[in-house]
Amino acid sequence: MNLSSCSSAHTLSYRPEIDGLRALAVGAVVCFHASLGCPGGYVGVDVFFVISGYLITSLILRDLRAGKFSLKTFFERRIRRILPALSVMVAATLLIGGLMFLPRAYEQLGSSAIAQALMVANVFFWWDDRTQGGYFGPASEERPLLHTWSLSVEEQFYLAFPLLLVWLYRFERWRSPRAMSQLLFAGAILGLLLAAYGVEKSPQAAFYLLPTRAWELLCGAWVAALPPGGSILRGRFVRESASWIGLAGVILPCLFYSKGTSFPGFAALPPCVGAALLIWSNGERSRGEDGRTLIGSLLAWRPLVFVGLISYSLYLWHWPVLVFGKYWFLQPETPWHYRAGLVVLACFLGVVSWRWVERPFREKRVAAMGPAIFRIAGIAMMLSVISGSVIAGAGGLPSRLPKSISDNAAAASGILDYPKFVADLDDVVGDRLWVLGGKPGPPAILLWGDSHGMHSVAAMEDFCREAGISGVAALRASNPPLLDAAFGDPTTRNPAFAAAVVDYVRRHHIPNVVLAARWSYYQTLDPHLLEEALPRTIDALHEAASCKIWVLQDVPELDVEAPKALIRGALSRWEDDSWYRTVSEHRRMNSVLYRLSEQGLPATFIDPAPVLLHADGKRYRPEMDGVSIYHDSNHLTQRASRLVLLPLFREALSRSAEASGPTSRNSAAETPAAAENRK
Repeated sequence: MNLSSCSSAHTLSYRPEIDGLRALAVGAVVCFHASLGCPGGYVGVDVFFVISGYLITSLILRDLRAGKFSLKTFFERRIRRILPALSVMVAATLLIGGLMFLPRAYEQLGSSAIAQALMVANVFFWWDDRTQGGYFGPASEERPLLHTWSLSVEEQFYLAFPLLLVWLYRFERWRSPRAMSQLLFAGAILGLLLAAYGVEKSPQAAFYLLPTRAWELLCGAWVAALPPGGSILRGRFVRESASWIGLAGVILPCLFYSKGTSFPGFAALPPCVGAALLIWSNGERSRGEDGRTLIGSLLAWRPLVFVGLISYSLYLWHWPVLVFGKYWFLQPETPWHYRAGLVVLACFLGVVSWRWVERPFREKRVAAMGPAIFRIAGIAMMLSVISGSVIAGAGGLPSRLPKSISDNAAAASGILDYPKFVADLDDVVGDRLWVLGGKPGPPAILLWGDSHGMHSVAAMEDFCREAGISGVAALRASNPPLLDAAFGDPTTRNPAFAAAVVDYVRRHHIPNVVLAARWSYYQTLDPHLLEEALPRTIDALHEAASCKIWVLQDVPELDVEAPKALIRGALSRWEDDSWYRTVSEHRRMNSVLYRLSEQGLPATFIDPAPVLLHADGKRYRPEMDGVSIYHDSNHLTQRASRLVLLPLFREALSRSAEASGPTSRNSAAETPAAAENRK
């Protein structure tokens, strides 16, 4: 995105109000990304596209009319404005990412650096976002170069657009401003229709790719090509009115759009047309009259102009600063003053970049000759590709991290392969349940649960093998093992699944059922419903098969991602256990389960929390031997599933397993607690 200062100061009549418009646009983008009260601020990117289209087209048409346009000069100018500051930001991002990121995130950063250097970052992030939840998804907060997608859109546009204008200027009919403006207007309308269609059919592609964004640049190009207006259009009242409408078109979407707005189809019209109107209405200078409107004069206010001057560097730096800041803070929601502080830091870096990187190259104080800047560009692109290839090819360079950090990085990627289980269970329960233990014969035990049931599978699999029995798992993420309980998102909830599981238990006379779920989450959603649904489900299972029922209570749930918190502590070398979950907090978050466990229900409650009790008896430890037991904030890793849950299954289920099938020679000896339970 060409957010650099208004280069037309040296080549066209300088218009400070355009820098003021840039300031509004970059402020909207930064406030949106920092969640500082601008829910539709992403439209600032569209405003930039219009400004860029106007300025670049103005320069090209001026040189074509003077007969002195040169592609070499054009691309040299583009390189000077875009590449130096961008290269410094990418290099710093790769360095800081190497100090902070886990291997998986660093590997992705290396790949995005390659894509950015090859001017296909928009294609890269579009392809990656098919599984990452899109530009507005949570995964975006671990991609420091995500914002370079807009730069790639512009770079791709300006590879072809100047060639098109040069070709058109070979024909007399297209040389007139009227004909050229009509052609560009038609192109913008066709592009808008394509974008509207794309938003409906493939919204992520429409967001990232050039064909559905080009119309915004053409909108600015159309304004640049417009012939001088007639007396009516030059009138002060018309221009003042147009500038107010234009300002509303830019500001109102920033305030009233949101992440859920279908974009960038017809919803992009107000900010793009608004920017075009502001540029057009302040561009007329006739009969000695100042062409600037009241809004234009406000936009030409010197503090706004300065923000516009640094807008490109500020845009480059603000997103990596926010990403790294949020990554370090760890909390799901960072406080506003923390985010505001990150914005201040980004502004400082933007000023430094503008003063000591942008201006020296743009003013030819560095690499004054054309061949030099092209050589620098080639070297910078090559270094980005090589660095990114090394990082991505080595899987994020895990060897750069100490062993304690590497172990926790492995914990962060050690969650069970959820899709494997869900794929077997989405359509029908029946005989498509996941088989545990590998022993033929009727199942002696069934594990039923949501994603916390999934993180229990490793321990249940080992238990079934030790006990020499066959087991099955009925697992569906975000679906608690409860009958007729309307919890959570209706798009993921499947009440028929729960009924089918109970029917399966009845038809196969399964003697043992273990219910495992993220109980604290469902208590947060509706504690009264949970307190009613769990006893009702237990009764239904008893009625269906007279089976023994165990309820696996929740592990202590954290407010942060444990592997990252432990890694941060290792990197910073300062102890911070303020994020450990206390006993009182855990019992409050699971009060319904603890209350039900004391009501004499026909079920045995298994509580893993005491296994994790810290030596002080007041908190729960999130690690064993310095390695996180969690994949994130609440899901156990496979290693932790075996370390924490397997002993509990041995203790609670061994006697029932012996009655249900032959016991393996590897079955654990009876524990004292189990013997005590039988007395």
